[in-house]
Amino acid sequence: MELCKGSVLLEPGTVCNNLYFLVEGVAREIWYQENKEVTSWFSFEGEFFTASSFFSQKATSESIVLVSDSKLLYISHTSLYDLYDYDSDPIWNKIGRLMMEHYFIQLEEHFVLRHSQSAAERYSELLQKFPQILDKVSLKDIASYLGITQETLSRIRTKYEKRKLLSALSASRLR
Repeated sequence: MELCKGSVLLEPGTVCNNLYFLVEGVAREIWYQENKEVTSWFSFEGEFFTASSFFSQKATSESIVLVSDSKLLYISHTSLYDLYDYDSDPIWNKIGRLMMEHYFIQLEEHFVLRHSQSAAERYSELLQKFPQILDKVSLKDIASYLGITQETLSRIRTKYEKRKLLSALSASRLR
């Protein structure tokens, strides 16, 4: 399916009924704290994504919104669980287990990084993990994801770019 930037895949108070695969584009999960949007994760091309509501089948407090025009594949909760239960090929259960492992690792990494690294370290890690993020996601959303203000992100980016430039200059002098 092809959807436009800003399309909402999940709204607060609803149950997530689909597991998505992002063929092209970017998605983000948002929750609200004191009427302010907080970005909890981004998904990029080649990634599966959903909300925990998909697994619990309970109403969610999150939203999932497309950050760019996107192409997605999806499978409903019912169809996926039918494959788990009734398809004789064990590959579906293996795929489900691998997805859950992937989600758990991502969640733990995000939690540890958020609580053990400075904002500058989190920014650097984000750029290493998702080098395309600056081209596809607004600075406001990146700041929200990092748990900092846009002003703090601006200062971090300035220092980061200076360090990168100094590093490049040092490397060229050594040649």
